[in-house]
Amino acid sequence: MIDTTKQMQLRNVPRGEFVRRKLDSKITYTRAEYDRSFKKYYLDDWNDISRQIMLTGTTLVWVGFEY
Repeated sequence: MIDTTKQMQLRNVPRGEFVRRKLDSKITYTRAEYDRSFKKYYLDDWNDISRQIMLTGTTLVWVGFEY
């Protein structure tokens, strides 16, 4: 099995991709839309549809993990 887990800036993650803020985190998000008025990206909680956070594009997140 090839490990493709890597850390990258949120602005470079495609929309709809699964992300985590920490590699061993229990909460998994999907990268949503960019809000120009706040200049931040939305992350939707995969397990709770009413939970959403906003982060700047330079925030480092983990992608490519097995979910």
